[in-house]
Amino acid sequence: MLLWLLGGCLGSLQLGDLVVTEREDGGLDVTRFTGKPLLTDLRFAVGRGDEAYEFQAGSYRLLSGSTEWEEVHLGNRRGDGFWGFDLLDSANVPVGEVLISPVASTALSLQVVAYEGNRVRFDAACTGDDHFVGGGEHAMDLDHVGEAFDLWVSEPGIGKVDSETPPADWFITGTRHASSTPDPFFIRPEPVGVVVHTLARVSVNLCTADRWTLDVADAGASWTVLDDDTPMAIVQTHALMSGSPVLPPDWAFAAWADAVRGSDRVRAVAAELRAAGAAASVIWSEDWRGGESGGTGYHPIPEWDVDESLYPAPSDLDAELEAAGFKWLAYFAPSLVEGTRAWDEGLQYAIRNSEGEPYTYLGPSLTTTTAPDLTDPAAVDWAFAKMRACLDIGFDGWMADYGEWLPTDAVLASGNAETDHSMWPLLWQELSADATEGYDAVIFGRSGWSGVATLTAVHWPGDQRTSFDADDGLPSVVPMTLGASVAGIPLNGSDIAGYQSFGNDPSDKELWMRWAALGAFSPIMRTHHGAFSDEDWQFDSDEDTLATFAALSRVHVALFPYLRGLAEEAAERGTPLVRPLFFHHPKEDWGRIDAWLLGPSLLVAPVLEVGVLSREVSLPAGVQWFDWWTGAPVESGSFDAPLGSIPVFAPAGAVVPLFPNPPDSLVEGPIAGIRTLAEADTERTVVVFAGASGSFTEADGTAYASDGAGTSTGSAAGTFKAGTLKAGGVTLTIEGPTERSYTLQVWR
Repeated sequence: MLLWLLGGCLGSLQLGDLVVTEREDGGLDVTRFTGKPLLTDLRFAVGRGDEAYEFQAGSYRLLSGSTEWEEVHLGNRRGDGFWGFDLLDSANVPVGEVLISPVASTALSLQVVAYEGNRVRFDAACTGDDHFVGGGEHAMDLDHVGEAFDLWVSEPGIGKVDSETPPADWFITGTRHASSTPDPFFIRPEPVGVVVHTLARVSVNLCTADRWTLDVADAGASWTVLDDDTPMAIVQTHALMSGSPVLPPDWAFAAWADAVRGSDRVRAVAAELRAAGAAASVIWSEDWRGGESGGTGYHPIPEWDVDESLYPAPSDLDAELEAAGFKWLAYFAPSLVEGTRAWDEGLQYAIRNSEGEPYTYLGPSLTTTTAPDLTDPAAVDWAFAKMRACLDIGFDGWMADYGEWLPTDAVLASGNAETDHSMWPLLWQELSADATEGYDAVIFGRSGWSGVATLTAVHWPGDQRTSFDADDGLPSVVPMTLGASVAGIPLNGSDIAGYQSFGNDPSDKELWMRWAALGAFSPIMRTHHGAFSDEDWQFDSDEDTLATFAALSRVHVALFPYLRGLAEEAAERGTPLVRPLFFHHPKEDWGRIDAWLLGPSLLVAPVLEVGVLSREVSLPAGVQWFDWWTGAPVESGSFDAPLGSIPVFAPAGAVVPLFPNPPDSLVEGPIAGIRTLAEADTERTVVVFAGASGSFTEADGTAYASDGAGTSTGSAAGTFKAGTLKAGGVTLTIEGPTERSYTLQVWR
């Protein structure tokens, strides 16, 4: 429908449910047909720029660079069912074009091309009630309003400065928004979402003045504007734009324990975990290809094959682990290091310099390094064969580390290392995904860009410092996990107690306990030994810590029916497991980073400060809240939090199915001496917090619906496929495919 305004001079075009209207001052407004404003005074620009980067240690410093932006205006409107405009310079010469078209009833595509330049811009007016949640994984912020920075895949640094100005040690210390997994997607109030489709650098300015801009360092890009009624709905649409997130096998939802330094240690860890009663299904050994100690700690040797001196007869060890209910994970990084067998084999497949020789740099092991060219089919085949050999040993997946290290002036078999910069982590994760296709395996990665969740089932937010420092220690896990979730990465889990100890002490018992408690209420619960493993506190450093880990692991696995149901929803609808509070409580601060929601029903408020045994928690207003641990009704205030515990709350109406007797392992099949998933799956405790109706659906389709305001705390039990339970003035209706013993627990 085309509506002509002001005597035919200005127009308004409805595209689906969205309306684009020309302004008298030359811009465009985008609204819903009901009048809801989405974008105000939208404008575009083209430009020409150049830059030179210095690359070191996976970090990038812009040595020089500038962009000259062309002042353009819209001209020569055309289209039927879409709008196209020439972008005219001051002399009315076309220097680019923009095409506006619907991609769905509530989504617009805005494609901009520069004819001669190599920069394009999306530019809109701030409204005075501005927030910008998203941008991927960032350590200090979830809402980036009032900030300007680049979205560019890089090493995030060990610690961060509180600005975008690189410090003198820029190759070690990161800038505020340095990130392994940025994502050019933001939600703002109204709500409206904006996605930038590009592999190039995106420079954002989010209302540092009266406008906000999204600049792309390429000659063309497209933006998608997403409209819906809630921020959650916009996030769901964005998450599914690249395809459904992949899900790991069930066993990934039990605890993972780290074990390095050889077969004896792996066997000892497996025995410790079972003796302690831990609910664990995974042991992972990043030094499966060898390890060495040095000035930067203990690290894996950069080979691509198993080290049978450290792990003799690895297939036999894998069989032992399987018999005990453990999967065994390995490690890969996209590096070829001088002096290794992999260097001798793989150098022919390396990225190149301008002279056609292998492009080398100082790598993570502080040795001459290059990378296999992931755009070269021969290089991919070589790496694929190494990964398949790892699987043939019996490994069940690996950490796909790095993915940030691509010099911008490298010569690739296909593509451009600068303008296609963000393809590198996607190619790395895609290689692992292809290698494990058809296997009961899990890949977990840290680097990414838009769409990475369709390749890698599990994500971790990098190598945090072993500290309580806000820039890169335990507190940074909350905004980074929330940012990844908003970006469409649903399954996250951090290194318990962190990894890096440069500029801070190794981890201690207090840090470990606090981090482990948060890990229990994360989608994935995983330990890591830390760079300085002899000094870092470990899950078995003393009996108390091991007992705490075992107890928290059982808390985590008891949540399996809830977590697995949330994961199924993520795959089907794009809904993240970890959510900002404002997704379900609209009056909450969009930038809140002291707590998260695990699904709709659990508000997790970790202790993020050193030396405290309680914390203040602000609970969203307008809802009756309950203490998860006691079932008692609570209000905002101070809550006790001894080491090994964590404040968790549930709102009225929450319905949470649990394993009353968590299994020792989530690995399938009968396993001698331990409780298995099949045994645990015959029972449920369904916890209902009264005061409002509620519902939940598990991954197997078992649906729960509670009704009744509730009169008292109470419980009831029954065994059936479908039926009802009544207790405390609440009726719980259950419809499922499997007969189970159900216990209803009502808190009022």
